[in-house]
Amino acid sequence: MPGRDLFDGLLRAVRRYRPPPPIPRLVRPSIERFEAFHQASLPLRLDGLVDDWPGLTNWSLPRLRARFADRTVSVIPTKQGRTKGDARTGVLHESVRFGDYIDLLERGVEPEAYLAAGWLPELDDDAPPLEYCRGAPWQISRFWLGAPQTSTLLHREMFVENFFVQLGGRKRFYLYSPAATPWLYSYPLRSALPNYSRFDPEQPDYERFPLSRAVQPLEVILQPGDALYLPSRWWHQVRSLDVSISFNVWWAAGIHAVVVRAVEFARRVRRLGDDTYGHVMTTPSAPPTAPVRLDTQAPAGRCAASEDGGFSG
Repeated sequence: MPGRDLFDGLLRAVRRYRPPPPIPRLVRPSIERFEAFHQASLPLRLDGLVDDWPGLTNWSLPRLRARFADRTVSVIPTKQGRTKGDARTGVLHESVRFGDYIDLLERGVEPEAYLAAGWLPELDDDAPPLEYCRGAPWQISRFWLGAPQTSTLLHREMFVENFFVQLGGRKRFYLYSPAATPWLYSYPLRSALPNYSRFDPEQPDYERFPLSRAVQPLEVILQPGDALYLPSRWWHQVRSLDVSISFNVWWAAGIHAVVVRAVEFARRVRRLGDDTYGHVMTTPSAPPTAPVRLDTQAPAGRCAASEDGGFSG
């Protein structure tokens, strides 16, 4: 019977599942040491990696405003601090004036948006290339800025590795290994959010998602100067504990780089939307869809945005 077969399959999966080990914390590991974690597809916290980076001091709100106030940047709308996602439309990006967004943060006002800007070339000197992925043939970076208690949805990236670097404030990560996928209630493959989960580890609803009781997340809090390696296919949900400034690097090598480039090529040829690219990697690269008005005392700027999209944390 189909129902019995499904139950037996789940039972076998439960018996096979082994919780991942705690996330190690290493100070400036050698490339060889890092590769051991990369090959094993295990997350790693890296300390001291950016201690001498100018970004640790240059990426304050006043300095960012002085450099980029009139720049139009991409944001992800939020509701009660949580990024929005819809199974029909995916995760949408809108555009704001950078200076208006910073004004809200400094006044302690919830912007109702999470700034997720494409990489700003002027920041290159503040954040040198990471040696661990320097040779990867495919890389894309993203700049993140958010208010306290801003949270993402639980999601994962396919085919791409992720380095996440915290430069201001703190962030909490909830991580699940790929082996936990059967218990995390992914959106359907045909939806606009196939790499997202309907389950929320911060506010678990076990009546709706009873199987999620079988898995518990790993938790890690990043302080300024900390970095986190997130292997491909690892689930993660991220919460800003303070005004948070960070950036990440998605990268791919080998056959994964070939797959990613093929997706990018297909997307250009077919002029696909944000969320089709997200079906494969959860790092959409189309520009934001529309401007958004921030609730400032003066009207926020409205301009067409040109940043690449993306969604990680």
